[in-house]
Amino acid sequence: MKVCHVITGLEVGGAELALCGLLEALNGPDNTVVALRGESALSACVAGMAPLSHLDMNPGRATPGDVLRLRNLLRRNQPDVIHAWMYHANLVTSLAMTGLRTPVIWGIHHSLSDLASEKRKTRVVIRANAWLSRSPTRIRYVSALAARQHSQFGFSARRALVIPNGYDTDKLKPDPAARARVRRELGIDPGALVIGMIARMHPTKDHVNFLQAAARFLPEHPGTVFVLVGEGASDGNPSLLASIERLGLRPYVRLCGKRADIPALNAVFDIATLSSRGEAFPNAVAEAMACGTPCVATDVGDAALIIGRTGVVVPPRNAAALSQGWTQLADLSPSERQMLGSRARERIVECFARKAIAHRLVELYRELVNTPCADP
Repeated sequence: MKVCHVITGLEVGGAELALCGLLEALNGPDNTVVALRGESALSACVAGMAPLSHLDMNPGRATPGDVLRLRNLLRRNQPDVIHAWMYHANLVTSLAMTGLRTPVIWGIHHSLSDLASEKRKTRVVIRANAWLSRSPTRIRYVSALAARQHSQFGFSARRALVIPNGYDTDKLKPDPAARARVRRELGIDPGALVIGMIARMHPTKDHVNFLQAAARFLPEHPGTVFVLVGEGASDGNPSLLASIERLGLRPYVRLCGKRADIPALNAVFDIATLSSRGEAFPNAVAEAMACGTPCVATDVGDAALIIGRTGVVVPPRNAAALSQGWTQLADLSPSERQMLGSRARERIVECFARKAIAHRLVELYRELVNTPCADP
């Protein structure tokens, strides 16, 4: 069975990393990958696991010639199934496959909870996805909330199914040595309470909420260190620095920017957090839990489903509630937090391990190969 994955690009992001993880876990189908954009951060990783083609197009402004190039490439590869990843790839793939009978799966990794914060062109592409949503054979959502929201937005509900992301719990695991090493690197005392968030700078991630909660939390918990990791969360971001300075947080915040050593950073945290006002299936929460770090997250996407009884879920856009959630975990003893983190890891291993999720996707591919025209 040959599966061709078409993805918008290979920057470091949740969907892109999920594709890398799936390729690593799969040992049944023969996989090829087509990236609509040019070479990027994850290109070498993907190329090491599957034949990779870059089309060097601008997916937001794909021309008829771009669509034809993709169509010709897919016809040459002759896959049994095409799995598109993210809105732009969904759109361009469906246009390229017009009139052809190969089963196509769309992958949707976002919620519509904060659609207004998306770029105008992205909103246009999402609407185009809705118009064309009867064209794919299946639409794979990573969260039940995203499936409901997209159905309400006009996406075909008959084609929808939910398969969450999977996580490599052999790599994502507690690491005491990394905890000590990275704390030294960041100038954090071994005994300090550390609250951390891994999220790129984007309005939906609501870093303002995080910082306002930190300003509320600090007077009752002096000496706490707040760590921000992700693209844009760096000293080179003047607006972020201004917000930190305005709230009097500069001595207590460490800005790490984009980093690849996510398990080591999660090991540093006593509490991992999510301050978002919109998500689908928040990878950062599941990854922290797999590393044995308890979480406080806003009630967005499937965050509550992921956390279960192993952490705290609070309303979004509410800094007081986020601060109070941190307080609930901060008031536990270190051993109690460690026990809670162990339960969090057990939940990810039992419910969201990568191999189990990969198996579900392989079964979907096989179903579509065996009944490619069954869905009216």
